[in-house]
Amino acid sequence: MSGEHIHDVVVVGAGPGGSSAAAFLAREGLDVLLLDRSEFPRDKVCGDGLTPQAVYWLDQLGCADEVMAQTEACIRDCDLFINGKHLLTGGFPVGTAYPDFAILLDRKRFDDTLRRNAIVKGATFEGGRILREVQVGRDAVELTCQTREGTRSFKGRIVIGADGVSSTVSRAIGNTLKTGAMALSLRAYYRDVECEGAQIKVYFDRDYFPGYGWLFVDDKGFANVGLGYAVDRNFSMPGKLAEDFRRFLDRELGTMLRHATRCGAPSGGSAAFFKPNAILADRIMLVGDAANHADPLNGGGIHKAMESAFFAAETAVAALAAGDCSARGLRAYERRWGRHVGFDWQTAELFLSIAKNPHLRDFCLFTLTQIGRLTDADRQFQEFCSGVFSGAISQSICLSPRALYHAFPKDPRVWQTMFAAEGGSILGPMRIARGAAQSLGLAGAEMVRDPLANLDWGIEVATKAVRLVQRGVAETPGLTQPAGIHHTSLQRQGRIAAPA
Repeated sequence: MSGEHIHDVVVVGAGPGGSSAAAFLAREGLDVLLLDRSEFPRDKVCGDGLTPQAVYWLDQLGCADEVMAQTEACIRDCDLFINGKHLLTGGFPVGTAYPDFAILLDRKRFDDTLRRNAIVKGATFEGGRILREVQVGRDAVELTCQTREGTRSFKGRIVIGADGVSSTVSRAIGNTLKTGAMALSLRAYYRDVECEGAQIKVYFDRDYFPGYGWLFVDDKGFANVGLGYAVDRNFSMPGKLAEDFRRFLDRELGTMLRHATRCGAPSGGSAAFFKPNAILADRIMLVGDAANHADPLNGGGIHKAMESAFFAAETAVAALAAGDCSARGLRAYERRWGRHVGFDWQTAELFLSIAKNPHLRDFCLFTLTQIGRLTDADRQFQEFCSGVFSGAISQSICLSPRALYHAFPKDPRVWQTMFAAEGGSILGPMRIARGAAQSLGLAGAEMVRDPLANLDWGIEVATKAVRLVQRGVAETPGLTQPAGIHHTSLQRQGRIAAPA
């Protein structure tokens, strides 16, 4: 292929966002080139859990059956632990736009399946292409790549950057990477894991909050285990990640891993949870981790990458048809993405901004414990909370007093159950109030010892809260429904729950 050939779209990065964008574009008949620095199949550090939203988008891409044929786990429940104690077992909500289950598939097979699906739809793939330079011209963007054979150039009328958290394309449009809130994680695979209870387990603990540990195990005992922290310039990692990971394995998972065998060394990864300066420029759009689109509340990035790929592809098709691939011509991507997830993303970002202050960890964990006790006793409230955390229900719905009123338990027996865990209907409320006061008092005392960092944090939280309130005046939170998308074929076949 000559470097003078101009493709309609060149997609950089063949992860979930890039391969999804390539598939959406190619099935519209466009000339699409998909590039990646790696040859496939290749591994990628991730939890490997595919949320209900990801299953939804797999169906829209036409490869849900192929992915589900490879998985050994279809999971509807999750065990939640706080400070080493099992708090509740919850499930995904029913009656939303998405199915009520998650599946597990390692990224090596999952990403390769999406890449092959893009090729089947008509995209061309080239691996081993390391992007070095991006030059935007009048008629096309030229990409200079390093290959094993030397330097090669590729041209596209539009370029979609899906090259991850260290995106070269993002830097090319002026973004500074890794300057805000980040998640740092370690992950390892084990086989022959002895798991009781739910096959998804999430662990919140004082030693590594804000962050959590996880275990995702399939029906055959093959597990992905990991630990992640949330950090930023004011609040660094409280310990050493490798040491905390080993302690997490021994303390929380020791029984389940006693006869298990680790498959290879642990691997590290990262994700960003701050809004970049730009997600588009002349002839360029960013999707997925390249645009920092991962969910700040739960860290999930796969389905967000697939969603943003849909909107970017739709915008590219319209821009090429109109003959306007300038930033103005691509602005519809930013507008549609903002309408679809902007309010929710800002809400989740605010929650993360509050929780990432390590001085508030006792209060946050205390609050999570009380909420967990309520959800364990009330199925409706449990579905509401699990839906918000997973993103299957709009996260901004937490800001609606009416929605909260309808979601909170009304049955006195539910509250009696929560109070019973603290000593009864008389002592329980008093102990809960005392616990909240003590944890807040401890947080205040710790903040005083580091006034500058906490003042900066307070201004950040206040600024984000004000912006969220201003946006919320004109928007009404509700169920997250992908705009312009019809019910999935899985729903038509009765394999997943249809919206109520």
